[in-house]
Amino acid sequence: MKKLFFLTLLCFSFFEFSFAQQAIIKVNPLNPLTPILTRYTVGAEIAITQHSSLSLFITRLNANLKEDFKNKNQEEIEGAIHLTNWAFMPEYRYYFSQQALNGFYGGAYANYARMNADISINGGSASTTGKADVSFNNYGLGLMTGYNFLIKEHFSIDIFTGLGGFWYNVNEITINYQNEDVVQQKIPIPIAGLFPRIGLNLGYAF
Repeated sequence: MKKLFFLTLLCFSFFEFSFAQQAIIKVNPLNPLTPILTRYTVGAEIAITQHSSLSLFITRLNANLKEDFKNKNQEEIEGAIHLTNWAFMPEYRYYFSQQALNGFYGGAYANYARMNADISINGGSASTTGKADVSFNNYGLGLMTGYNFLIKEHFSIDIFTGLGGFWYNVNEITINYQNEDVVQQKIPIPIAGLFPRIGLNLGYAF
């Protein structure tokens, strides 16, 4: 009978806690929106205890970049890179205030992105005109801190900063020229390093 009583009490406690959980749907309005870079981010943060939460953010990136490439004759030719990705970023946050989702916090995050680089080179001749298409993965880990303001219980402003490391699983790309030359070249972006994370999210809490 005692076991049944404690089991019932545990079930009611879980039932009460599950309904006490809060969540915030968030967007980042400060992502750059220029002809070079277009980025959209949406995510959700859910309180899992009185002081902690879990988040997941999804980002879509489109970027148009310029970079110099070398053909088999070591001639430098300007090329265009169209870079796209889908990125997924889970976060854990610990709130130092009395309530999760409201106040000062510290946390950790991870990042995974599936990248695609479509490269086109047009130098005006068969030996200087080529293309490449490469897909690769990006990984990252970092620490962050910030402050989440809850306004009238339903609106939030989340200001944060952090620092993380990133690395890619690719070193070289294969460029195929119109004269059938094949050139291996190092990918024209850093394959590992540190990256600051600074931003602001606007959200709706429920």
